Amino acid sequence: MKDNKLTTASIHNRRIGDINIINLNIPIFDRFAEKEYPHILIIQSTIENRTKLIIYPIKKEKLIKVSLFGQNVIDDIIGILSRILKNYEIIHTSGLLIKKKKLFYECYLNLNLSDIKSKELKASLDKIKIKKIFMEVKIEEISIEKSKKYIK
Repeated sequence: MKDNKLTTASIHNRRIGDINIINLNIPIFDRFAEKEYPHILIIQSTIENRTKLIIYPIKKEKLIKVSLFGQNVIDDIIGILSRILKNYEIIHTSGLLIKKKKLFYECYLNLNLSDIKSKELKASLDKIKIKKIFMEVKIEEISIEKSKKYIK
């Protein structure tokens, strides 16, 4: 868990040749048409001597990743945060991880920074004073080009 990150992610075009990974037979690609889902989100989690890849067919070129890191976070805040995030289309979540009294959480939302709903998300998090509750709060855009930070 380097730099309080649970995962890293990238978005790629589904066209053959655009993804520089081992040629894997991934059945999910047979169920989702390339025309309708032209991109894939690859989420990578590395722990000790292994790496786990999770692959999602997606429609958008850009998504939002929400990352939270804190200590001594009370259960009430987790409940409030869950109620806020359920209003958004969550593609993937790490779930809550507590390690040595530190709480880690990440989720990927089917939003980008130009969506009106991303501004609603930021306002909802600001309303509960999220930056005072968690030591680190990041909302960043994951895209084919690069990541852009939204909240530090």
